Amino acid sequence: MDDSVKPIARPAPSRSLKEAVRQARLEEAGRLDLTADRRDGEIARLELLRGELEPIFAQLPSEDDRFTLALVPSRPARLWIDLFHYAAIDENSGAYLFIRNSENGRRTLASATHVGEIADRMTDHLAREIVRRERLEAALLEPIERQKLEIAEPKEGPGLGVVVTAYIIGLMTGAVALFGALWFSVP
Repeated sequence: MDDSVKPIARPAPSRSLKEAVRQARLEEAGRLDLTADRRDGEIARLELLRGELEPIFAQLPSEDDRFTLALVPSRPARLWIDLFHYAAIDENSGAYLFIRNSENGRRTLASATHVGEIADRMTDHLAREIVRRERLEAALLEPIERQKLEIAEPKEGPGLGVVVTAYIIGLMTGAVALFGALWFSVP
């Protein structure tokens, strides 16, 4: 090393906790503004999707209480359509996501960048769920209807009158046989 080069003296940085806290607050405010803007944008986009789906939900049968269109401004914001399915906005791409919650975790059923595309996919899902429920209800009602038919149909075979007549004839035959046996056994 060269001993002739002397290090340059730099002034010591002024360290101030007050200034560091002020700088941290400014950075936090900037992040919160970005987060709030992004969240407001998500909610606005999900409100557009809700507007697309409201006419579909108006056509649902009034006795079908499985579906509810509810916008929940959580983090991330979610537009619920039933107990397990909701729409959300992807943080990275900004696409609409149609998601199913299950005991095995979340699964993305569809993804689209346009509100019309995801509304169509969600409408198809509603239609399939309605058909599936109708099929299940029909399967549950079929054994009950079959039992009603079995009860209502007259059973083939001997009627009550035939059974009573056979009983009386058997009783009389038995009495005659007993009387005859006694008659011939007494000298």
